[in-house]
Amino acid sequence: MDGVRPKRQSILIGPRSLSVYGGGQEKGPKFVLWVIRVFRRWGFIIADHAWLAIVLCLVLSALSLVKVMLTPQRNEITGYTPYGARAKDEFLEYQNFFSAKGLPVAPYLFIVAKDNGSMIRPEYMREAVKILNYAMNNVTMLNRITNENESFSQFCDSFCQLNEPIRQFYNGYLILTESENARSTSRIKLDFPISSVFGRTFSLQPNFFGVELYNDTDDEVLHLLHSEEIIDIVLNKSHDVVPDLPRVTNMKSVKMLTMQFRAEHKPGWLDVDVKRWEMKMTEIFEKNWHSDLVKVFAYSQSYIEEEMVRGGSIMIPYLVVGFAIMCVCSVASVMIRALYMHQENWYKIALAIMACVTPLLACATALALMFLFGVRFASILCVIPFLVLSIGVDSSYLMIHEWQRVTEHARETPRKKDGVGHRMSEVLSEVGPAILISCLTNMFADAVGSFTSSPEITLLCTGNMLSMWLAFIYQMTFYAGLMTIVGRSEISEEVNEKNKMAISIAENRVNIARHHRTLTRQPSKFHQATKPVISKFMKEYVTFMTTPVVYIGIVVTYVAYLVLSVWGLTIINISLTATKLFATDSPLLELDKYRITYQVPSYSMATVFVKNPGNLSEPERLHRINKLVIDMENLKGKWGEGWGPVGTNFFMRDYANFHQTFADDSEDEFAEPDDDFAESDTVTTTTPATIEVKTFNDDELKYFLKWPEYDFWAGFVKLKNGSDGEEHLDRFFFTTSYHGQALSDWKQRGEMLHVWRKVIDNYSEFSPSVFHEDGVYLDLIDNMATDTWQSVLGTLVCMAFVCFIFLYNLFTVAIASLSVLSICAGILGILSWWGVDLDPISMAATIISIGFSVDIPAHVSYHYYQASLQEGPMSRPADRLTNCLSSVAFPGCSGRSQHYSLCLQLALC
Repeated sequence: MDGVRPKRQSILIGPRSLSVYGGGQEKGPKFVLWVIRVFRRWGFIIADHAWLAIVLCLVLSALSLVKVMLTPQRNEITGYTPYGARAKDEFLEYQNFFSAKGLPVAPYLFIVAKDNGSMIRPEYMREAVKILNYAMNNVTMLNRITNENESFSQFCDSFCQLNEPIRQFYNGYLILTESENARSTSRIKLDFPISSVFGRTFSLQPNFFGVELYNDTDDEVLHLLHSEEIIDIVLNKSHDVVPDLPRVTNMKSVKMLTMQFRAEHKPGWLDVDVKRWEMKMTEIFEKNWHSDLVKVFAYSQSYIEEEMVRGGSIMIPYLVVGFAIMCVCSVASVMIRALYMHQENWYKIALAIMACVTPLLACATALALMFLFGVRFASILCVIPFLVLSIGVDSSYLMIHEWQRVTEHARETPRKKDGVGHRMSEVLSEVGPAILISCLTNMFADAVGSFTSSPEITLLCTGNMLSMWLAFIYQMTFYAGLMTIVGRSEISEEVNEKNKMAISIAENRVNIARHHRTLTRQPSKFHQATKPVISKFMKEYVTFMTTPVVYIGIVVTYVAYLVLSVWGLTIINISLTATKLFATDSPLLELDKYRITYQVPSYSMATVFVKNPGNLSEPERLHRINKLVIDMENLKGKWGEGWGPVGTNFFMRDYANFHQTFADDSEDEFAEPDDDFAESDTVTTTTPATIEVKTFNDDELKYFLKWPEYDFWAGFVKLKNGSDGEEHLDRFFFTTSYHGQALSDWKQRGEMLHVWRKVIDNYSEFSPSVFHEDGVYLDLIDNMATDTWQSVLGTLVCMAFVCFIFLYNLFTVAIASLSVLSICAGILGILSWWGVDLDPISMAATIISIGFSVDIPAHVSYHYYQASLQEGPMSRPADRLTNCLSSVAFPGCSGRSQHYSLCLQLALC
């Protein structure tokens, strides 16, 4: 009867995959049997070299931890932009135009009143001008060539006048309000969107937002801008302050002022200097600027990246708390199980704690390897320790659970060749294949995710995939070595206990044979008391689950669950939000509310780069470039419409004025604008009048760009030296703006961007590119749904493939795959019903969750399949289910409970 596996007393102690003690007949696919034999052999190897494995793992993980701590975090603004997205090329073109040989300089300052009132009150405008002057003259950056600190007013070349409308408006406002007859004159006209002060015309649109006009104004802009929703949707509207001031402008209220400090990268700067200067702007105005009137928000690429880094760093304290909670739960669950098996000792506490430490060691090693190969430390990688910790402990619990079963079996049927190597071989041959299946399914799910979506998601999935693989390696080396050392101590204690018992029996001359007792540890009172209860509960549970009425009800409930999940999938909202990219206390979140409320609906700007203008002296080519601008100006749709020429900055229109004056006047001097320019005259551009661009002379361009009245256009144009030694037009850009309340919605902005691209695609001879500041995120809207279902499909295929290799049973594979499919549908469907939008963060979480969700189905499928082999083909499903649950129920429940506790910690982040 050596081939018959001995029966066990408790229903929780089920049969094993392969007995290294008894020589039971091996059943199952050859590949699975080979894997079991490999794990069995590895059990003997690790038992002989336990200390070596532990020391090597500790040294490697310690060095890795140092590498991780010394690696600075670095985020990229295009990190969530999908692979192959057009927005990446557009952003690159934007950077190439402005950056020269380094990062472009483009920080913003947004100013709002603390009482949530109008910003065009004199004292508030005075404060805004004070901020402007300080930013222009007092915030410096080191020029490494001259070794001098230069202010913005010193290093700025082309875009120094971007904020002058604020200053000019304030000066004009003071002049008009101090006069006896406070009203607009022919020399000073402070109207929105176009104002003029002493003949100098300028647009207020790029700097004044949240504009409310007087109801009786004759300005046609009222019909374009007026929207009850724009006016009413203001923060804390009940505290709005609209003072009774002299009527010198058609604007009743302005909620927000914006300042932009744009400059081209200088040769004497490093990228780190630019970032430091942008962060200095943030430090001064957002954190240290003291004002009783206004609140200042800074906005720059460097600040966004810093806040994303901070958003990842704040999770570290939660990781510490989560780790502590998991350790407590781990010790509690392991000791309860040990008490039940009468195997309690202090070593179990160490094993329980190290079960939580092992995944973190693997995670540190994985991240260090990535950084050694040049992978950047993105903030999203800070999530990986949570993910690996929550899933890695399951494998440790399986090993502890199986070790206790093997120990119990060894006590019941003692053998001479029993030793720690045999016990570890038995443990690994039982749970090793299941752990391997879980590891492979998680890795394949992450592999699928790494080839879809965006660079940030690729980093997350790649890091998680490598961490899961190393967690498996550490499980089979470091943790198995620890269990070996603990097991050796337990065996030594068992031998000592038997020897003491034998001596005691010999001294008392007790006839053991007469009492039918063995020299083994007897079950504890706790075990004796709880065994019947647990066994009864398990039997009743299995009987209940296999009752026809119950499993038919479960099937019906399952179908209803699928229907609701699929229904939720059809109505899931695809959107983007900044709240998930930054910490909850980030000032950027409050700024985003102001921008969405005031700026985006009234002024969404398209920046069109013309990379190949060619010879614009050719009438046909000049006509085409003019038509491109006009087509962009006249766009409209459900999302909104363009402002027309009034919202456009196109250097050729001012050049037309220059050319006409140059042609009509033989002197190198221009006449002043007509002082009799009437208020009723229609102003449609930033120049006093619109002149059709009919001719272009490349030789005149350099003079035009140097003319004091037009020198600001030099920032819009790039020249190159031709073969004749003269400078010629190389490339340029123009801007045009749009408005519409619907633009507050990300989808509508995405639609607007698609319309822009459709227009410029009709002018491919100019190699045009259109840039939107949110374009790197807007392309995600079209890709998120596709990336998600591709990830689900890839995970499903990988799960089926792995299960088929190990189980070699189509029905079992089908059940496991169906479980994963339903989990995928359920995750997305339930999130939809909860009102969670599908955005880059939730998509990443979904991909990872789907990968982790295959863990339990993989364990259950494998053990149920093994139970069918052990129980025989004629066995009842109830017997197979009992066998399966005896292996995975307790460790599975322990792991899930700690997983939920860790998720609760993440919910607080």
